[in-house]
Amino acid sequence: MLKKMIKMMTQFALACLLSVSVVMLAGAETVVTDWDQLNSEQQTVLKNLQDRWETLSEERRQRLVTGASRWIDMTPEQREQAKSRLQQWQQASAEEKAVMRQRMKEFRDLPLELKQAMRKKYQWFNDLPEDEKQQLRNRWHNLPAEQKQEIRDRIRTNTQTRHNNLQNNLMFNQDGAR
Repeated sequence: MLKKMIKMMTQFALACLLSVSVVMLAGAETVVTDWDQLNSEQQTVLKNLQDRWETLSEERRQRLVTGASRWIDMTPEQREQAKSRLQQWQQASAEEKAVMRQRMKEFRDLPLELKQAMRKKYQWFNDLPEDEKQQLRNRWHNLPAEQKQEIRDRIRTNTQTRHNNLQNNLMFNQDGAR
């Protein structure tokens, strides 16, 4: 059960990371994608693609350049985490990937306020000392399956309720401003 919890948390982390990447990409300005215009660090990160660079679509090149720039800015620890998440993704079954994609979509569709709250809670957990994290994992592991499902359902319901309330407030504020 602990392995399932860790796996779920890892999948959630991956979903968050990918969602952040998508948001960053969506808001990014067009990036230089001609090989000769890339800086030396970007070329080093992308060197395995140099021979087929011109055959890649413009969108794909932009994503790769954006990813290479983020990679360059990462600490060694962040790079190891990214490698680990990529390896987990590659080893995931088609069904697991489908679940992760669905969770990413659900996360991406949430209002910014909820995303920030979820990231904050995730960061809070990561900042806990390892023994406290383990205590929380053990508590979760020792809960009966029915109680775990009740908690999951309550979280989903609360999240959906908050989402609906935010949307209603936004619509009300837009209507009131007209």
